[in-house]
Amino acid sequence: MALPITIPAGTQLYKYQLTARIGGGGFGDVWLARDLTIAKDVAVKILEAGTTTIDERLIEARIGNQLNHQNLVKIHYADVVHYSGLDLVLIVMDYHGSGSVLGQVNAGNFLTLPQAKACLIDILRGLEYLHELGIYHSDIKPNNILIGPNGEHLLTDYGISCLSPTLGPVAPRNAYRLHIAPEVLNSMQIDAHTDVYQLGLTAFRLLNGIGTLHDKYNRIGDAAFIDLVQRGTLIQANDYQPFVPRALKTVINKAISVNPVDRYQSTLDMRRAIEGLAFPGYWSCSATGQLRGHSGEYQFHFEENILPSGTFNFTALKTNWNNGRVTKIGPYCGRKLSRKHTEELKKRFMQFVVTGNP
Repeated sequence: MALPITIPAGTQLYKYQLTARIGGGGFGDVWLARDLTIAKDVAVKILEAGTTTIDERLIEARIGNQLNHQNLVKIHYADVVHYSGLDLVLIVMDYHGSGSVLGQVNAGNFLTLPQAKACLIDILRGLEYLHELGIYHSDIKPNNILIGPNGEHLLTDYGISCLSPTLGPVAPRNAYRLHIAPEVLNSMQIDAHTDVYQLGLTAFRLLNGIGTLHDKYNRIGDAAFIDLVQRGTLIQANDYQPFVPRALKTVINKAISVNPVDRYQSTLDMRRAIEGLAFPGYWSCSATGQLRGHSGEYQFHFEENILPSGTFNFTALKTNWNNGRVTKIGPYCGRKLSRKHTEELKKRFMQFVVTGNP
């Protein structure tokens, strides 16, 4: 529940002086604050008890306080204060000034393969630890992944996390609509496979565009979106960027299988699958929106020119980093191509840069 009041910067709540709002949503607000007793900057999540109990609001703090892992944000304290006629729950954790992984996406709104791979491996390590403790995160998404002081990735926000000491299925406390798993819709239950599913969708968005699922949801509406989730057809082959390698698409598709038994049976299995992938090249996007390939001593790009006939000339090029020499890559150049053949040639070229396979 969003806070029904606006709290101005500079307000002191208990021993925390609010400096700047740094996040928020349906759950409440997150502030950069100063802990005046120890003169330290912290992140404070502010929740109103609202229609639920204070004890329910404190579940998040109790879960987060028991965590000690380099890829999970630890919650240090929780307090209840009275402000402007409301009981507010303050959840205090370390402040990470680099923000979320969303701050690392390029002008094309995606992460490069090396960035995405490092992020996913880090978060999977955090999830392994959570599952060992009998905790399902249940809210894995890009803006819940923070960047730590050494560039590591940390999973945060345990607002709807669930406890399951036996690691059996439990009822979800809530669900993020965009990443809702089929089993939540069909049986109102979650387990470790649900976290795998959510991380699979997160991986898809990091590699193909953070806004991809939002755009689809807005375009087709809630009912049609949910129908695709239940059918297991939310992500289609043509939803992938042409530079995402087949082996990585296979990992993602397995993670988001409609039937939980067809997914990775543990986050360890998924991590090992990703760690086993190696690609010599990758694609990025410049500040002006131009796709650029990178592999070894070369940078790659392409040119598409439409002709008066409606056909296309496609030219693949590489630039030597050492001497600046630009040369054509003959097997990936074509003249007077149809749109379909141009797209096919582009995909082959982009895959060649990533995998090194012609």
